[in-house]
Amino acid sequence: MTRYRYSPLSGQNHIRLATLHPGKFEDDIFISFQTSTFPNTTSSYEALSYVWGSDKNSLQVYVKGAGPASTNKPQDVEQTEFDHIPITRNLDIVLRHLRYAEAPRVVWIDALCINQEDDVEKGPQVAMMSEIYRLAGRVVAWLGAEENDSSHAMYLLSYLGSQVEVDIASRKMVPAAGCSDPAVGNLDVPLPLRNEDIRSVYHLLCRKWFERLWIRQEIYLAGPEAVVMCGLSQVKWSIFRRGLMCAYIKPPAVLEYTDRYVARFRFLEGFIFHEPILYLVDVRYVFNSAQCHDPRDRLYAIWAFFTDVEKALVPPPDYTQPYEKLYATVVRNFIARFGSLNSLSECELQQDGKCPSWVPDWSKPFAGFYLSGLAMGFRQFGAWYEFPEPEVLRVMSVCKCTVSKVHQFPILPRFTGAMLEQLRALLMVVDQEEHRTIEEYTRLLAHDRFAHKMDPLDHAFPDFEQAKRCVEFILSDRDIHSDGNREYVFSPGVRRFLSMSRNSSGFRLIQCTGGYIGVTAAPVQPYDEVHFVLGCSTPLLLRPRGDCQYRVVGSCFVPGLSFGEAFLGPLPDNVVPTQKFDERFGRHVLAYKNVISGEIFYDDPRLESLPIQLDLEEFRRRLQYNPLAMLYIKPEALKVCGVDLNCIDLV
Repeated sequence: MTRYRYSPLSGQNHIRLATLHPGKFEDDIFISFQTSTFPNTTSSYEALSYVWGSDKNSLQVYVKGAGPASTNKPQDVEQTEFDHIPITRNLDIVLRHLRYAEAPRVVWIDALCINQEDDVEKGPQVAMMSEIYRLAGRVVAWLGAEENDSSHAMYLLSYLGSQVEVDIASRKMVPAAGCSDPAVGNLDVPLPLRNEDIRSVYHLLCRKWFERLWIRQEIYLAGPEAVVMCGLSQVKWSIFRRGLMCAYIKPPAVLEYTDRYVARFRFLEGFIFHEPILYLVDVRYVFNSAQCHDPRDRLYAIWAFFTDVEKALVPPPDYTQPYEKLYATVVRNFIARFGSLNSLSECELQQDGKCPSWVPDWSKPFAGFYLSGLAMGFRQFGAWYEFPEPEVLRVMSVCKCTVSKVHQFPILPRFTGAMLEQLRALLMVVDQEEHRTIEEYTRLLAHDRFAHKMDPLDHAFPDFEQAKRCVEFILSDRDIHSDGNREYVFSPGVRRFLSMSRNSSGFRLIQCTGGYIGVTAAPVQPYDEVHFVLGCSTPLLLRPRGDCQYRVVGSCFVPGLSFGEAFLGPLPDNVVPTQKFDERFGRHVLAYKNVISGEIFYDDPRLESLPIQLDLEEFRRRLQYNPLAMLYIKPEALKVCGVDLNCIDLV
């Protein structure tokens, strides 16, 4: 018995399809291949979405010659030597569950239908994968065999999903038309989940399929017939996903498994609320929890979700090139195409990284992905940049302060009393060294995300005044656990503020020269500098290397400096930055709100007072159809306005 040798495909517009021959569950697995033109294939096929699993102790499938499918008769096996293809044990289990007893089944499975040992063939095949899944007659997402009461979890999610409708962008949920239990879609009515329900769903969501990067395009590009399969249980994907959304939006009562359940849903947030259009600066936020074996696939596997403009930034799949070259090429293309340096917000210093520090290393986990929500920061100025050398990005920046001390945020527990105690211990240490205002601490702990800074008003975020009172309580000497304070400690306003503050778990609180404080997930050290790079929306921590060279450590949030103050000074007292939901983009964008009149507008009111001539009318016109439009001002003009811009090299 020899290993099967793939015949070369007739061209880049061809694919292989595998016929899975019928048999009993315990029989050996036989397949045969047929090649077909693509996308104009005449054969209907199903595409499999699954996790490869470990290649240790591999098994095999046997390859018959092309021809009509037949049953696996014993005499066939005895009289013929069939070539084989090694497969993982996980794929073996999948095929046994998929195989029909009496009829053939035509499938497309990447591990079988692509010659995995031929990097030249792999590139064009990978480039077609999004279309292969989109045009499949049905996509089957395989979660694994039945265990940990998974059938019950599948039933629960199917039931929840059948009772609700959810708007993905706004995360608003309502009862589905004709549902049997409107309470499921009512946000004021908690889900009546028992501990065994929570446990079964938690274990189901811990399946590796949910973490695999490639499954994003495999399931999200699938047609309406796509199903999720676990053991013998099948649920339509559209219903299964609504069930996940419902369970995320309405967390259950606090029971034995609740903490793990809630943490798992938070971990899978980017998967559950994946949107059809992706921007390069969202890669870390949306796909941070997803995994793949080849670092080049961090971009190849999600290419189909980019806008047409951003698709052009990514070269065709080429597995002969190192991943760091791919990443650098994409970032240079992004900067040149958009005149923006917002890709710097996704950078985080890696000790063993192969990429220049100004190139996000998408192959590494990103601790600061939550902070990218603050990338609304200050978007209005376009970038100035040069590439004096291939590995060097030259930019213009303002240095406002230097890190003097670093304090570690604890891993904050879910229990309210314990969380208040840990925040008190941290803030007392910081406040003893240098007093701050209650407002500064409040904005810092909640990353400046408050209900009044959202349009429309979103009460999922904390109320600013209630949050300030909570910080006053934290800094006081009042007994957190006394019966007299119990009602306040467990009030909705406190819990909402603490829920937002919990996003800082494991982050670092930084004290800086000039009286500033901030928060970051980056590996910051004393003497790192806080810079504001022209064309980047978030403040950056940079590490000096001498001769005006710096390494990007990561992004940060610094109250009083995160909304363009380094370039334009403070906002007027009656104006606050706002995240406005824009229907055209299906997402929140930066706007400004006059808190007295309630008026919301896109252009920064500070631009009017600059002592240089600007065509603000043209800029405002562009903002009306593109709220992400940028104003391009030469560095020399900003220097005339008193901005202390300096030319530095990022390496």
